[in-house]
Amino acid sequence: MKAAEILLDDETLFRDEEVFTPSYVPEDFIHRDDQLKEISLSLKPGLRGVNPVNTLIHGPPGTGKTTAVKHIFNEVNKVSNKLVTVYVNCDDYNTRFSIFSRIHEAVFGTAPPDTGKPLNAVKEKVFRKLQRENKSLVIALDEIDQLFLNKTIDKLLLDLLKAHTTYGYDKIGIIGVLIDDSIVLGLDSKSSSVFNPVKVYFPPYSTGEVEDILSARITYGLYDGVLSKGLFEYVVEKTVDAGDLRVGIDLIRRSALLAERDSSRKITSDHVELAYERESRRVNLERMIRSIDDVERALLRIIADSNGEVSGVIQDRLREATGTGVKKYNQMIGKLEHIGLIETIPVKGRGQTREIRLKNTVEDVRELV
Repeated sequence: MKAAEILLDDETLFRDEEVFTPSYVPEDFIHRDDQLKEISLSLKPGLRGVNPVNTLIHGPPGTGKTTAVKHIFNEVNKVSNKLVTVYVNCDDYNTRFSIFSRIHEAVFGTAPPDTGKPLNAVKEKVFRKLQRENKSLVIALDEIDQLFLNKTIDKLLLDLLKAHTTYGYDKIGIIGVLIDDSIVLGLDSKSSSVFNPVKVYFPPYSTGEVEDILSARITYGLYDGVLSKGLFEYVVEKTVDAGDLRVGIDLIRRSALLAERDSSRKITSDHVELAYERESRRVNLERMIRSIDDVERALLRIIADSNGEVSGVIQDRLREATGTGVKKYNQMIGKLEHIGLIETIPVKGRGQTREIRLKNTVEDVRELV
């Protein structure tokens, strides 16, 4: 390597590394104009001081759903104080109290006191203040399917959308964000009737759209000449193959970090291939595994060690390891299948018996779980 190609200790390839982080929300959010317009129309009544329209945002992973919500919330907060916006990731906050704690924090600036305060007291405090100030409220429940899986969703929807019956406050809208919208068929009749959302679909990005989005990230995030055109095309190809924009964003960042490790002023093919094989190809798998708890991880390890075994055998092994009963086991199998970690396959000629198989390689699951 020539001296001019060596990166000094105090130099970096990143113009702005935050551009490649999951929390980054671009100012110029492109190729989602129709979806942004539909979501904005749902929020528009809230800017006038009445209840926003309930909305369900759905589509494959890595298609801009979360970013769209955060982008619109940022825009709303710039132009109006009539609508209080609350973003909740239900992987992290999946109980009624924890979600209302996030709402309390948005309304009052702090979480409720950690003194065993009952949920009803928090609800009343929040709704009374919003009512006094004549403000509307919209809550984005990202990964809302987690609330279906833990049986929280029906009560939470009634907490929010029937608040007027107890607290006299009705200026509330909910945005649900998830991959598969069919799960909403599981709502009971009461919560379904009050939710009744407008649906907004986010389709996979085309190759050209992936190119545009990743090119913009590179422009803002890396210095000129760090990533060659040929390697950029390779990143685009891997991103389109994965069907998840996050793969490409992660791959660019990890490749640049590897180049910095080698004191190189440019990303090489070795850096990109190593980053992809070691980490970036598993971005979606890592995300799914982060969303499960310790007992579900134990179950996933057992499935990895017994890949292709029938459900009854898996359940026996989990019970021996953790004491988990049949009902809880069935719930966990349903969750792991829903989020895409496993699949259950009927065994021909054996009634309800099913084989349980991983949807990723045994090696990757074992390494990450």
